[in-house]
Amino acid sequence: MTPVVSNGSQENYEYDWGRIRYNCKNKREMGNWPVCFDDNLVPQNNCLVYSFGINYDFRFDDAMAAIGCTVYSFDPSMLDTDDHKRGDRVFFKRIGISDKDDDRFVPRVDEYVEKRPAVNGWPMRRLQTILDLLGHRKEQLTVLKMDIEGYEWNVTRDLLDSAILSSVPQFLVEWHLFKDFPPRERVPDAVETYFRLNDMGFQLFSTSLPRCRLYSATSLRMLAEVAYLNKKRN
Repeated sequence: MTPVVSNGSQENYEYDWGRIRYNCKNKREMGNWPVCFDDNLVPQNNCLVYSFGINYDFRFDDAMAAIGCTVYSFDPSMLDTDDHKRGDRVFFKRIGISDKDDDRFVPRVDEYVEKRPAVNGWPMRRLQTILDLLGHRKEQLTVLKMDIEGYEWNVTRDLLDSAILSSVPQFLVEWHLFKDFPPRERVPDAVETYFRLNDMGFQLFSTSLPRCRLYSATSLRMLAEVAYLNKKRN
């Protein structure tokens, strides 16, 4: 069934967020995100994690590093923080993920940008570009996490179109529908992107209930943290 773009599309999201499609028998809370450890999904060796959207909160990143993963933490909005090695296995990079490479991306003004205005823009890169920059193109990405305040729709669509997401075992994402972003006319694309994940074999194994809602004829506002397992991984 193709969801309609109305308040009904929000209800379809909420309904789908409540449908656990994969029963993870060994689910662990890693900092503030769930990760599935079934069937060696997180190997003891060669575990590589990309974490996009930090806002100075490294709980997930530090927890994954503590079990032996190499973690790269990305956030272009942390303007007072240079690239650095945070610990033995955590590396911070002040760049963001996007559906296109852009050295001076101008972000939508939200609570984070208001605190730290992007005067010169943000450096943004596609996932493919980041993998090349860090020498990880031939590496297996174990977990990909994104909390990027509404930009996840375009990025996820790019990851699906390029097929690069098909090799990632676990995808953790916070979905956002703000009252003004994505623009109302782009919501159908967001709905399509969301349900394409199911078609690509990504099965939801953990979810949070939408933390805020605003239903009206002209407003959308909803967000939820969702964790997927890729059952069709190449």
